[in-house]
Amino acid sequence: MPKMTKKFWNIMKNEEAKSADIVMYGAIGSDEYWDDVCDKTIKEEIGNLGAVENINVHINSPGGSVFAAVAIANTLKNHKAKVTAFIDGLAASAATIITSACDVVKMPKNALFMIHNPLTWAYGNKQELEKTGVLLDKVKDSILETYLAKAKDKTKEELSALMDEEKWFNAEEAKEYGFVDEIVGEVENLQNVNNLLIVNSLAFDISKFKNFPGSNPTEPVTGPVPEPTQNTATNTEEMTVEKFKATYPELYENIVNSAIQRERNRIEAIENLEIAGFDDVVSTAKFKEPVDAANLALKILNIKKEKNKETLKNIQEESQATAVPVAPKAEAGETGTVVGIPLNNILKYMNKKTGGTKWAL
Repeated sequence: MPKMTKKFWNIMKNEEAKSADIVMYGAIGSDEYWDDVCDKTIKEEIGNLGAVENINVHINSPGGSVFAAVAIANTLKNHKAKVTAFIDGLAASAATIITSACDVVKMPKNALFMIHNPLTWAYGNKQELEKTGVLLDKVKDSILETYLAKAKDKTKEELSALMDEEKWFNAEEAKEYGFVDEIVGEVENLQNVNNLLIVNSLAFDISKFKNFPGSNPTEPVTGPVPEPTQNTATNTEEMTVEKFKATYPELYENIVNSAIQRERNRIEAIENLEIAGFDDVVSTAKFKEPVDAANLALKILNIKKEKNKETLKNIQEESQATAVPVAPKAEAGETGTVVGIPLNNILKYMNKKTGGTKWAL
């Protein structure tokens, strides 16, 4: 399967200046096909940089996988170069693990920085859920150690309390807590449109964050918010597809291209299953009722299971209808019946269905 186009991250090396610029825009994860920023690919590319003296990391991310972020952070921390992080709009959740591992962090005065407790999905009994809780506590402790290395004058208890409340920082607050070393300039066109935070032509869903500045009308906004203009959509303005396309053409194109690529990958994954005898089911999964390859495979497995049940039911009914007497249940080590059905009856049924007499004892 071909790799997806590297749309939201890139590494550029300047041989003359002995430096490299790494752009990390979007969700962080470990899947090179679906995640915007993949830890495995980033680690490989950083390893190929060679002897550079400075690495500039430009990050604009709502977070993602904690473990992927830790892997990227450790890769940067272990590199001999001086690493400078530039928060190009948003560093939230797992993205803050990466910035906290950098030697210097620079943040525009209207950018945003957020820390909170790790999250996961859990399913199972009480003991399994308790194990998940213990794991989350360990993950939080690991994150706190990373934060403490950056915010050296803060205690573990202070930072833990901030994570508990899902703390959003503006640049001044982030610098006060030690997460940021220098405040620089401003981010252009940082806007909140219908729970989409739009920064540098990327849109992030912020509805999952409970304390996003300005999301609750009863709470004051802690960070600078751009003044609305004639070309700026606000939360009270109805946003149509055409209006969104006209207002954010580059973002619209990115979304469309990303959706097209994901759909191509979905279709290709289904075709790679090479399932024979289920053409109608496969066609429906591709176009009429779209599902991914994993769910399609599960659906076909269930269909096969039901067909096997129906076949066994038919054999049992055929056995009951035939004049051949039912043999007694076989003793251990004997043959003659299958799940209580005489072999003769099963063979008669198979001959009837196949139109021949090739099945016999």
